[in-house]
Amino acid sequence: MQIRHLKAENFRGTATLEWAPDAAFCCLIGPGDAGKSTVLDAIEAVLSSRWLSFGEHDFHHGDTSKTIVIEVTVGELSKALKSDERFGLYIRGWTKIGALRDEPEADDEEVITVRLTVDATLEPVWQVVCDRADEPRTISNRDRALFGLVRLAGDDARHLAWGQGSVLSRLTGDSDEAAMRLAAAYKAARDSANLDEIEALAKTAEAAEGFAKGLGAYVEGSYGPGLELGRGGLSSGSIALHDGGVPLRMAGLGTRRLATLAIQKSAIAEGAIVLVDEIEHGLEPHRVMGAISQLRGDQTRAAEAKRPVGQVLITTHSEVALGEAGAESLCVCRTTRPGRATSIVKPGAPDPIRALMRFAPRALFSRRILVSEGNTEVGVVNGVREFWPALHAGIPIEHRGGFIADGNGSQAPEIALGLRGLGYDVAVFRDSDTALKAEDSAAFTAKGIPIFEYGAGLDVEHAIISVASDVQMQRLIEHLRAERGSGKIDDNLRVALGMTAAALAQHFSTWELSSSLDAAELRKRIADECTNRRWLKDQRIARGAGPIAREVAKEAPGSPLALTFAAACAWLYA
Repeated sequence: MQIRHLKAENFRGTATLEWAPDAAFCCLIGPGDAGKSTVLDAIEAVLSSRWLSFGEHDFHHGDTSKTIVIEVTVGELSKALKSDERFGLYIRGWTKIGALRDEPEADDEEVITVRLTVDATLEPVWQVVCDRADEPRTISNRDRALFGLVRLAGDDARHLAWGQGSVLSRLTGDSDEAAMRLAAAYKAARDSANLDEIEALAKTAEAAEGFAKGLGAYVEGSYGPGLELGRGGLSSGSIALHDGGVPLRMAGLGTRRLATLAIQKSAIAEGAIVLVDEIEHGLEPHRVMGAISQLRGDQTRAAEAKRPVGQVLITTHSEVALGEAGAESLCVCRTTRPGRATSIVKPGAPDPIRALMRFAPRALFSRRILVSEGNTEVGVVNGVREFWPALHAGIPIEHRGGFIADGNGSQAPEIALGLRGLGYDVAVFRDSDTALKAEDSAAFTAKGIPIFEYGAGLDVEHAIISVASDVQMQRLIEHLRAERGSGKIDDNLRVALGMTAAALAQHFSTWELSSSLDAAELRKRIADECTNRRWLKDQRIARGAGPIAREVAKEAPGSPLALTFAAACAWLYA
């Protein structure tokens, strides 16, 4: 099954929400309180087979006078759902252009819409709706289970025991015979606790181990059933999954989560709808990558075998997870204020976002992004920004949702425009040594993207060096010598400036006395060498020069360098 359309009103932190997922794998990102988890909660509320209770906190602003209404339209339907005995008479059509109609036509996909309503009585009502039917049809939790929903949020260990409603109980068998075996297992547990001798439980544990390993869970020994007594005494939930004799619920958080997800997913016969909130929670980066790769691989193998593919919707704050999911899976969640309307946007052109994800994926988790033209600009501005909190009550730009991103040179304009299309506040920080293309300038103006540049044909090297004092020049040259090697720097400067090695070894304040160049031309020649030799074209080296650039700007407040830094700072803190 796959979700084709989601619509919600008055549910938790969102007044309105509408989304039409157009991919089998979607990675939802966005700043805190953007509504990512609410999207998954809304889907789970409608399609989960569990009976969910609702309270005032589930209503937007706690206002129970405004009814919660959530509708989920599902495609890639199983035969069971489409049968006339179930919901065949409520089938609707989903068009190729992503529109819903009650009378499906020949080339439409068959879909079903489930609506959940909760009014002031706090009693939830689940119904299958279709405007051509006289009345909606109530849908039971047993029938909702046919939608194959799997949800992983936080640390849900209930599926690691053979309790009522757990997936392990379902995997053991849901027929009368299986129920009798399970009852017998409970009796055997009370009598002898030799649970590994009970074939039904042992086979289920063995299968669960395979599922968990496939998704990256660590298995120390082997899975098996074991007795776990609680304060309530022996009950169905007292038979729990163990790993080498240790209850699996005692394993690490990441392993528990992966095992729980794998076991739930394995119980779905056809294309599950998998919801995972913060997939990175409790996992090392390599296991985050492995889990996502496995989930996507399952979909690929299903498609190749012409089986239902299902759908995976994850949320994340991890650049590792985002990088593994890829730009084509990216969905950015936004909630407006004060209206609290939630929307989800995909990149109109994924290539620029793909480029950003290679150089600065973490930028996508911020609210306000300063796209800096290249390595020098990114490094210098990041070095300078370390001094900005002192001007803003100790608050760094990151606490305001700001980020300085690498625009990868000529790709900066398209990256900035791509980010603006996703709803980010964006500005561009660039050198002025090459003019901005007229079409890019016009596009920036149309999209409200400010540009910060030095003007007068200056790049960052010339902007710094042209107004640096003798002491600051000495610091910069020493920094370059330390990073690039004294021999290399001095050899280049000796040729460019026509000075001897002995003269270059003296403090910069004496260089003018040993050269035929005046102070301005001396600085220009050094800046030319710095640019042409790419001495600062490394983010780490450029960042090390940031404190020097900040000092230069502080002592020359009217310079293009100082004014450009100040404008960028003001925008990031706005």
